[in-house]
Amino acid sequence: MKDAEEVHDNPPWYARYPNGDINCGGVPDRLLNHPELQRRGIVLRDPSKPGVVFRSFATDDGPHNQGFVVKVLDLDTQELEIYERLLDHVSSPQNHTIPSEIVRSGHPMLIMPMLSRIDMVIYQQCSSLSGLADVFYQLIEGVNYLHKHNIAHMDLCPGNVGGALAPQSDYHASLQLGRIYIYDFNTSRQFTRGPGYQHAITLPETQVSPPNGLTHFDPYSWDVYCLGHLMNELMDVGAIRCDKRSSADVSHRYTSKITQARLGSCVDMRDG
Repeated sequence: MKDAEEVHDNPPWYARYPNGDINCGGVPDRLLNHPELQRRGIVLRDPSKPGVVFRSFATDDGPHNQGFVVKVLDLDTQELEIYERLLDHVSSPQNHTIPSEIVRSGHPMLIMPMLSRIDMVIYQQCSSLSGLADVFYQLIEGVNYLHKHNIAHMDLCPGNVGGALAPQSDYHASLQLGRIYIYDFNTSRQFTRGPGYQHAITLPETQVSPPNGLTHFDPYSWDVYCLGHLMNELMDVGAIRCDKRSSADVSHRYTSKITQARLGSCVDMRDG
């Protein structure tokens, strides 16, 4: 009989305790023993989003931020197709998609270099408003690139953007120091119409609450709304940086927020 996590291919892929309960902090055997990951020397250690996204370290004693991230793609979404389009032009200066590799042996997966959280990028690199403005410019440029290709991200938030600091850019040749990257396209959509012509759609579940309880939005306008919300949050981080407060203040605030969003899927899942 197959293990519980092997019944279907689409995520979530949960590890299980011997009694069958979900182990939210574990990695399923099918990933630990995946031949393509083994061939690359990637050993997954724990999930950053249980059942979907998993992390590794470069070596057993290597720095945390030099590792890799592996995402199991949901084929009921447009994420695979969107990544295929974006990665074909990842060298474009306006394309802020994180350089990744699609593994097609078995169920499709995405292998990405591990980034630093966006708040820590700002804290370490943005000692002035001009540095913060550069981060905002890159975010706007990345979203504009998506919209030019009729792609709406639909869930722009602190947990879905990141950046490359010196450890990552030194270890991963594909990353550029100080560059901001956009990822996580599982709720993203492609359209035949571009901005200004696309009609409203039903909003997916997102980490930003719609204004006034609205459930339908022009998807491109929704991205702009979420981007403004994101930039407003990052302004708080920039203010902390300029006030020279400790990085612990930033880390506690945003780690709590991002962890709650990512681990929400594991709440009350013993019977799932």
